[in-house]
Amino acid sequence: MTEDIAEPDQDRMIVLSLKPRFAEAILAGTKTVELRRTTPKIEVPMRTLLYASTPVRALLGTCIITSVTSANLTDLWREFGSRAGLPYHEFKRYFEGVKVGTALTLDEQLPLSRRVPLQVLRGEPIGFRPPQSFSYVDSKTGDRLLRMAA
Repeated sequence: MTEDIAEPDQDRMIVLSLKPRFAEAILAGTKTVELRRTTPKIEVPMRTLLYASTPVRALLGTCIITSVTSANLTDLWREFGSRAGLPYHEFKRYFEGVKVGTALTLDEQLPLSRRVPLQVLRGEPIGFRPPQSFSYVDSKTGDRLLRMAA
């Protein structure tokens, strides 16, 4: 099922934890779909923070999730594989053991003016902890994290 709504949710943001190569590809505009084993509970469009995991360990940029589509893996690959930034064998390995996957369609990718390293993010009173896959933050917290890049 795909949902489309005109205005981003102003109350919260989602933080996506990504392998560095995927975060960079999203920000370069060559990867416009992020695949997930678990479907986030969001209303679209959703303001999104992009966190690159080890070895980068930093907040790199933002984007907007414009649609969320859950489907069986065959249909998911057929519709989104070319925009997901990974070969089919990695897709199969990632989704091993599940029958349904989720595609998050991304738009308005914007790299931060400077990366915000994890040690700086953790130093904030909000106690930022990078998510394993994704997490939610209220907009006030998300905006505070983004101001650290200024």
